[in-house]
Amino acid sequence: MFSRLFRKCTEETHHLSSSHTLQQTLEVLEEKENVLQKKISIEVERAKEFTRAKNKQAALQCLKRKKFYEGQMEHLGNFQLRIHDQLPQKLPTHCGQVQRVKDSVKKTYTKSSFSSQQLELEPSGNYSGALVPYK
Repeated sequence: MFSRLFRKCTEETHHLSSSHTLQQTLEVLEEKENVLQKKISIEVERAKEFTRAKNKQAALQCLKRKKFYEGQMEHLGNFQLRIHDQLPQKLPTHCGQVQRVKDSVKKTYTKSSFSSQQLELEPSGNYSGALVPYK
């Protein structure tokens, strides 16, 4: 009885299991997205066949179903983005990893076509977000 009351917190195992269930959910959503892509391609082919047979009404029905499936795919994409946001990010924990990440970020910024020193705001004072190269 006392062991139940005074046992240690198991947040780590809970954290691992929740990330595992998120991964499983993400896999299921990807499978559903593949199924919807197949259904969309089938509907397009059927619409082409009905158009060749000059059955305009059936072709329009196929295109409506295709549009519905595309909306469902968009919803699945939004769900996937939410799940990606919920997944725990693996942050570098060792000094060597941090230094490598820092160096890679520096390399990407130095390779850009404009550096921050070469850019200034538009002379009109308008802060529309337009940047002009420094002359």
